[in-house]
Amino acid sequence: MRGELFINGKDAYTQWGVIARETTITALIEPEPLKNPVENKSASENGKRVRGEQAPKVDERTVNLSIQIKASDRADLIAKVASLKTELKKRRVEITTKYESGVVYRMDYQSCRQTRSLFNRLAAFSIQLNEPNPANRGTEDTDTYENNDI
Repeated sequence: MRGELFINGKDAYTQWGVIARETTITALIEPEPLKNPVENKSASENGKRVRGEQAPKVDERTVNLSIQIKASDRADLIAKVASLKTELKKRRVEITTKYESGVVYRMDYQSCRQTRSLFNRLAAFSIQLNEPNPANRGTEDTDTYENNDI
């Protein structure tokens, strides 16, 4: 648990008591979708023309991370959840794992819902994140996220 999942450079277990469920790691490493190829449909031709691509481009993706927060009591649980909420509200979240050296998932926080709470010491959450550019996973951020004219 400790040293397995990092959010914005912080050990998620040490900082917030986050236990990454098996589906969390598989959701992160799941292959990203590809953008549709450039195509043209003409009424004067059969079928359609599809532009051949040497290097197809990846598309953005939405990821749901299932986590549990472990606490010593109700007050500790509420404090850890509040602290994690503050971190997520920064919007851009950088996630790394011990399993993929040099891979940084740069994601935008979208929503979170609690799925259950047990004995005020363990709560399960589903966090929805969007990865706008899965090609930007190196150790250096190559996107100009903040200075983007859309």
